[in-house]
Amino acid sequence: MSLKNHYNKALRKPGEPEPTIYLSRTVLHQPVSFSLRLSFWDSAEDGFKTTEILDMGEFPEQFIHYPNDTCFQLEPDFVFQISKLCGRDLEAELERLIWPFVDPSVQRKMEHFFHPRDTRPMNFKAGKKLLSFDGTPPHPFDQRRLHFLRFGSTDQGRVFRMPHRLQAKLLNRSRDELEQYFLEEEGRLREHELKSYLYAALNLQAHFDQAFARSIPQALPPEEIDEAFLREFCNLNQDKQFWQERADYNHLPDYMIRYLILFFDSTFPRQRRGYAQAQEFMDDHRQFRWPERKNRMGSDAISTIFAESEETLRKADKQEITRLYRQKAKNLHPDTGGDHEQFVRLTEAYEELLRSKN
Repeated sequence: MSLKNHYNKALRKPGEPEPTIYLSRTVLHQPVSFSLRLSFWDSAEDGFKTTEILDMGEFPEQFIHYPNDTCFQLEPDFVFQISKLCGRDLEAELERLIWPFVDPSVQRKMEHFFHPRDTRPMNFKAGKKLLSFDGTPPHPFDQRRLHFLRFGSTDQGRVFRMPHRLQAKLLNRSRDELEQYFLEEEGRLREHELKSYLYAALNLQAHFDQAFARSIPQALPPEEIDEAFLREFCNLNQDKQFWQERADYNHLPDYMIRYLILFFDSTFPRQRRGYAQAQEFMDDHRQFRWPERKNRMGSDAISTIFAESEETLRKADKQEITRLYRQKAKNLHPDTGGDHEQFVRLTEAYEELLRSKN
């Protein structure tokens, strides 16, 4: 086993982040090949860098040994050489990285006590701004990607209020390690979610004034969405703060080429017909109208209709007003030969009096 040693642990200064090891895979080339890479802080370059330490080829399972049919272990020499290079015991981290390639029957027997999760400590303090070792916060593109992957929403209104514990995984990593992390997470997206994911990640909603641009991008003109995508895509490609260790800006990185293909080869999810009809109905009726103003009857008019003084009506309680109303209604009701318009006016005067007693 031949290791490529481009990292000198002796140059690491106290207080600098621990180097992290991760599994990298080819993005566009087939068949997929794998390699172990190291992400570390380079004080000379004042940034996080990546170096490849072992080409694992197409079959990382070649480093797995099965003592029996209930467990696995990694080749001792493989673990020793990697741990020696990084200056600490990496057996547990290597087992976590190799876990996806373990025989499925063994995985089923071990899954109850083996947890292949990233157990690196997340260093952050509640109430304080989340910053990387170099003093920079997580990049907005990374935050928006993480927000969609965790919450599945194109509405990015809450993206910058995500819990620090969730965002902390974006800190103290090289750009290549972050892209490999997102590459693995994006593999869990369904095909109809890919375009919505990129729409949210590149914040394309900022190019539109329509209120529904945050949550229903499929209702926007496709040509305008494509134009917005290409504009943001080019901005990201030239963002030197985002591409920490990139030297060649004349060619697209494989990660960007992959996003370009995914965006134009996928479509937004189709909505059910009933939902679309309901949404259209609500949009057509989503206009505010002030309620019609009712002309309230004055006290002098009420006094005239009841043939009582204003003072008498003001002192009367609800029972007395009801008694007066019934007496007048007997004479004015249309069924007893009364006038319809006068009966309506009496009823309005009665209701106004009752409201004044509440």
